[in-house]
Amino acid sequence: MKSKPFLFYPVVLFLFIFVIDKIFLLPIFHGEFLQAGNSVFYFQRKVLKDRLLKDPDLKEKKLTLVFGDSRSYPFSEIGIPEPYKKNWTLYNFSSPQGIPMNSYIQFQEILESGVTPDFVILSLSPEAFDDSKGFILSPFLRMGCDSNCIGTVWEDVPFKEKWDYLLDRIFVIRSIEFNLSLFTSRLKQGKLKEYKSSHNKEFQLINYTKGEYLMYGVQSNPIEKIKNDTIRIGNLYMRSYNIGSSQFPYVEKILKITKEKKIRTLVLWPKVFPEYYSYYEKFHIKEVWWDKVETLAKQYDAKTLNWNAPNTCDLFNDASHQSAFCFVDQMKEIWINYAEK
Repeated sequence: MKSKPFLFYPVVLFLFIFVIDKIFLLPIFHGEFLQAGNSVFYFQRKVLKDRLLKDPDLKEKKLTLVFGDSRSYPFSEIGIPEPYKKNWTLYNFSSPQGIPMNSYIQFQEILESGVTPDFVILSLSPEAFDDSKGFILSPFLRMGCDSNCIGTVWEDVPFKEKWDYLLDRIFVIRSIEFNLSLFTSRLKQGKLKEYKSSHNKEFQLINYTKGEYLMYGVQSNPIEKIKNDTIRIGNLYMRSYNIGSSQFPYVEKILKITKEKKIRTLVLWPKVFPEYYSYYEKFHIKEVWWDKVETLAKQYDAKTLNWNAPNTCDLFNDASHQSAFCFVDQMKEIWINYAEK
């Protein structure tokens, strides 16, 4: 029988890739290894928690915590209206695709560290409740959930995401989503130091204040551009939309805590571009999702606010995000009607 060594080539190749992959187990890839976007935000939120715990203003001022996704980035301490501003401080822990699981884990860690807020703004988006689209849970599981966190949320993670998580443990490069083009660009420009927060301008911008991100500060983008973005995200998020079961338990856990600790709480549905809202209408989001959220909030004595209503601010950066200019009046509304009332 003739020898057929080529039959072993796939095995050798697999073993080679497997060994090379283990380079990404080195600590350098699992601490401050800032690429762009999601990884910067999730790392900054850990830094922000440490800053919060050391803030001397907590002894003199009331504390607001904001949890949610990118639609609540612009909530900022500078937006608190007079005369209330002198009595309040605000930390914004909103994260990219910040699902309720993520909000609960962040909230619980802050409470366990000995800090209890006076007011919580919990911003929710219906897209976060669709378990059929794994890319919604992926950022949190990969960047915002350590081993202790996994033990807490594992039973509520959908099967497909459990499988992906296990693959991330086997092939480590998956878990860090290594961006080769960004690495090549930084290498060519001599900017590898940007993987560290001390040299990363995106991190420094986010970390300059208390977590808010005002990139959505344009007063108005061209309507045609926003309409094109509506089609893009409509196809991405709202194609065959299905309400799942993984996130509602964490909304309820947050509300249960705020009721027990007598923390004023506002559950908020941020506004989206009206043509994108038509996708919500197609899938009866208000009836099958928001009504359930309102019922939960009422059960735990929290207030609710739906900004997808007539006569609310109609300035948009894109189909999914209002302009930061909207938040001046919106913050005033929240403080007068919910924080101080």
